[in-house]
Amino acid sequence: MPAYSDAPLPVELDALVGMGMNRVKLAMVVALTQHGGTLSTPDLVAALDGKVAGTTIVRNLHELEDHGYVNGDPPRGDRRRRLTRWTLNHAKLHADLRALIQATTPTAESPHASG
Repeated sequence: MPAYSDAPLPVELDALVGMGMNRVKLAMVVALTQHGGTLSTPDLVAALDGKVAGTTIVRNLHELEDHGYVNGDPPRGDRRRRLTRWTLNHAKLHADLRALIQATTPTAESPHASG
């Protein structure tokens, strides 16, 4: 049986794999947007009403950062015992979501396009 990670995927959609589309990541992206696009880790925990453990939030932030959806300040190597502020990369997220829409929109040439 082939591994899940080996599923063929158009290259322009590969970054969305990092988004993961799980509830925590989606909630974090929405919370960042609702609070001006930038929050510290404790502020993000509070924005999610304390319903998600800080360690879970940080793990998901690192995954999002690895794929360019958020940027941390200070940079990853300089964060030890320092407050990190996370900024959502709206342009990256929107571009990747547009690529998903484009890849899943039937065209006139599609065998299943309705018309």
